[in-house]
Amino acid sequence: MGDDDSVTAVAPDVVAHDAPDDPTRDSIRAPGAGDDPAGALILDAAVRMLADGGLSSFTVDRLSSEARVSKTSIYRRWPDKQAIFLAVMGHWGRRAEVSDLGHLGRELEAWYADRQVAYNSPTFRPVAVSLVELSVHDPELGRAMAADRRATWNTLREVLGRAIDRGDIAPDVDVDVLEQFLVGPIYYRGILEAQEITDEAVAGFLALAVRALGYEAPDGWTPRTPTP
Repeated sequence: MGDDDSVTAVAPDVVAHDAPDDPTRDSIRAPGAGDDPAGALILDAAVRMLADGGLSSFTVDRLSSEARVSKTSIYRRWPDKQAIFLAVMGHWGRRAEVSDLGHLGRELEAWYADRQVAYNSPTFRPVAVSLVELSVHDPELGRAMAADRRATWNTLREVLGRAIDRGDIAPDVDVDVLEQFLVGPIYYRGILEAQEITDEAVAGFLALAVRALGYEAPDGWTPRTPTP
């Protein structure tokens, strides 16, 4: 990628696999993650630019202007735009927060509610779309994005792990497939269809998941019936 030009597409690559461990990635993405307030402000500006104009208008010159810092200040933290985008992924994403609530039903309900708030935020879809576009054109960014996506799913894996330990679901369930089953509908609605994640949509996703799993809560809990 050119340092000051807008993103140039290169041949797409298959990026569905997880990224291999890369010790340099942490050093690229660390600034702005809490130990560098000035770096965090630059990444905030980068997120705003991706949300407002997407990739076509993203240049380091414009980032410098938006963040009100010198280009030298940016390059001191990240050597090029690829490094900036890697840092944006780590800075922008937020994993769900779900405590141990005693059984799978209530924890899935809390997970969907958390994702509803995240996906409905004003910047989520435009930034996600920009990063997906980047992942198609840049194999390294694609692999990093796959790894980040997995990281944001860690909470769901913990929920499913607790459910298996309690006996809420069968111990031989394929957690990877179940993750995709649960994440897919809400991601499709919020990102691909650009629709609001409504309370009714969440209730429908949860009811479908519980029914598909054949799950019955030990305390009589049942998912809210979606409004037609």
